[in-house]
Amino acid sequence: MTLVEKVPYTIVSNNAKLDNTPTWQSGTAYVWGQKVIYNNKIYTCAVANSGTTSPDKSINEWAETGNTNPTKFQDDIVNTQTENGQDNLEIKINIDNNFVNAIAFFNMDGKKVSIYDRNSILLYEKSLTTRDVVNTWWQYFFGGAFTFINDVWHLSDLDLSGEIKMVIEPNEKGANLGHLVVGKKRFLGHTLYEPSISILDYSKKIIDDWGNIRIREGKTAKYASVRVVMPTGQVDSNQKILARNAGKLCLFIGDERDKGFESLSIFGLYKDMEMVIPNADMSELDINLEGVI
Repeated sequence: MTLVEKVPYTIVSNNAKLDNTPTWQSGTAYVWGQKVIYNNKIYTCAVANSGTTSPDKSINEWAETGNTNPTKFQDDIVNTQTENGQDNLEIKINIDNNFVNAIAFFNMDGKKVSIYDRNSILLYEKSLTTRDVVNTWWQYFFGGAFTFINDVWHLSDLDLSGEIKMVIEPNEKGANLGHLVVGKKRFLGHTLYEPSISILDYSKKIIDDWGNIRIREGKTAKYASVRVVMPTGQVDSNQKILARNAGKLCLFIGDERDKGFESLSIFGLYKDMEMVIPNADMSELDINLEGVI
């Protein structure tokens, strides 16, 4: 189990397509339902107004509806995407006065993802399409199914600083990215087998007075209960790591193998945790992880 603590970064360049939504203008009259951009966020007019107060300070007149397309990968919602159609999505960031050794991509569409250092040297690349294991003669002759990978992480042996460029090549869905995590890896211990994996479904069932049922489809998030084994001498340091990240969004990687379980990679927070120290050699950590939508 590896926890990745997020490290701040600045955007150097980003070729994602811009929104067609107009920028908010002071003194302009707006009507209900009209959309504007202000400080890289999209706002929808909830009450007609004359534009005397900016949308971020007028919560009665404006409703924030998310980031603009180029910055959707920077919000805290995994299910929204920065989209770039059939062009490569190229994002270059800069790590100021710090270093990182972990980079992760969530809710990604593409054929391949690549990472380059500040000298344009390729650090990592991964194909996002894998062919399922062939188990029958029919699959051997006629072809097995393909699986598309949406969540990818790179745990580097090097500490990276300065500029880092990431390139996503498009597939039939385009080159899209839901969320980017850049940070420092903290190895908590080894994940034991038999983790519990589930999905949080935010859909709503609505029943009217006559018993008719309608389903309002909602988004989903990952949830996992995991047991981690660690050296007893690591208990105090792990407790401090988890304590300083309580209530913060982090990346948890339960299976660090290159072809490990994608379901055990969760961007979210830990709901609760408990450490058990049975002896002086090895101890256990029980942790419940709740992902964001």
